[in-house]
Amino acid sequence: MPWLAKGRTVTARLWTYVRDDRPFAGPAPAAAMFRYSRDRTVEHPNRHLAGYAGILQADAYAGFNAL
Repeated sequence: MPWLAKGRTVTARLWTYVRDDRPFAGPAPAAAMFRYSRDRTVEHPNRHLAGYAGILQADAYAGFNAL
């Protein structure tokens, strides 16, 4: 996504995390969390998901392997 940085536009990354356990009789409502960063390094999902416990379904991005 475009991000204005010091008078010019650079490419940033939008991280989207979604939860929806309703099809499996989960009691919590559906939710989405959005975060952004200037790059796609592994430190971002590590920080965003620190302390998270549960199932993680992700694309093939290698940065999620350690999680």
